[in-house]
Amino acid sequence: MSEYDNNGFETTETTETVETVENVETIDETAGDTTDYTTSQTYAEPVNDSKVFAIISLVCGIVSLVCSCCGWLSIIVAVAAIVLGIISINKQENAKGMAIAGIVCGGAGLLVSVIILIVGAVMGETINSMDPNAVEDMIERIQDN
Repeated sequence: MSEYDNNGFETTETTETVETVENVETIDETAGDTTDYTTSQTYAEPVNDSKVFAIISLVCGIVSLVCSCCGWLSIIVAVAAIVLGIISINKQENAKGMAIAGIVCGGAGLLVSVIILIVGAVMGETINSMDPNAVEDMIERIQDN
């Protein structure tokens, strides 16, 4: 076999054997004729690879920013993004950055939505409190220019 038989990549003939030991048995030499075998096992802690809450938090945060002019819908989605991001951080999921981004986007979406609702309410009240004749005069002035 030549050095470059593997599609132009150099190959090596050496192989390594790796053995894993799952159970370790120890022999108690002080017991005499009655030998006591002790078995010890080591277990790894389970790894939480779940990123579900962080991903949903980030998606809800982005949706709340995009739909911030939709009023109540954006507020509900923004609150969901914040809550799910906090749950993700408390569960110590591996996607802490996505959870933080979801919380930040949700907070920004919530802030923008509340500001738009307040501005809309103030403008609506201002227009409703105006004299109808003054509104018609203002419309005529705008059309004349």
